Amino acid sequence: MRNSLWNLLFRVVSSTDFSKMAWGTVLRGAALAFLREPIDELPLSDNDASRLALKERFLALPEHRLYDLYEFLLTDDNAGLKEVDRKLIRRGVNELLEREGAPVRLYRDRFRPYQDAMGFDEMSAAEEAVSLFDLAAAKRHLEAAHDYLSRRPEPESRGALREAVLAVAAVAREAATRALPEGESAPLKVGTISHAAKAAAIPDGTLAGIDALLRRAHVLSGLPVEGETPPADEPIDPREAHFLVVFASSLIAYLLAGVGHPD
Repeated sequence: MRNSLWNLLFRVVSSTDFSKMAWGTVLRGAALAFLREPIDELPLSDNDASRLALKERFLALPEHRLYDLYEFLLTDDNAGLKEVDRKLIRRGVNELLEREGAPVRLYRDRFRPYQDAMGFDEMSAAEEAVSLFDLAAAKRHLEAAHDYLSRRPEPESRGALREAVLAVAAVAREAATRALPEGESAPLKVGTISHAAKAAAIPDGTLAGIDALLRRAHVLSGLPVEGETPPADEPIDPREAHFLVVFASSLIAYLLAGVGHPD
């Protein structure tokens, strides 16, 4: 994986380096704003030496820091990477990650945990749905859930579940409000979507299963749960956390599809 990621970066930067200065620029940007190391002894004026110096540092990074470096190169104006290089990396990196069997995929310049295409697509669909409906609070909670799940080297599972449950609560409130007379608002309820089921046309049998999974996510999240004490110190299986966040993402898309597109 390490060599493959370096080879992609090498091919992209070298292919557009017509001035023969790109490696010095990238090395300087990485040293200053990512690696946080002194630059006075770096060979910034020698393009080939800069490439070798960056390669040495790149190959010495732990795997999770390689993803951090790629995110830096794709998003930080201090990175020194040309926009055409960023576009070429975005175009090629997921194919590389799939070929290598990596546990992440690039989505909107962030590496997200990946177990299968369906779960990844559900998380993406939920983000698109809350953006379409202009649900700012839900968008913030959903993005935070995915960011917690994407933490490296270990996900922050409880934080991811907390934000996912709150994102569902915000969307369920919106869905329920759409069934009320104009000017009225539905209450904010956490850990259930029963108040939004009619508006989103969710069958009773499906609702029971949804609420059971949502309550499980609620309990593990550490948020207050009526009738139960949150297991603040109970370890959370990252697989279960990932499943529940994907479930919450799928539920958000399902709720919003049921209430129809905004005017």
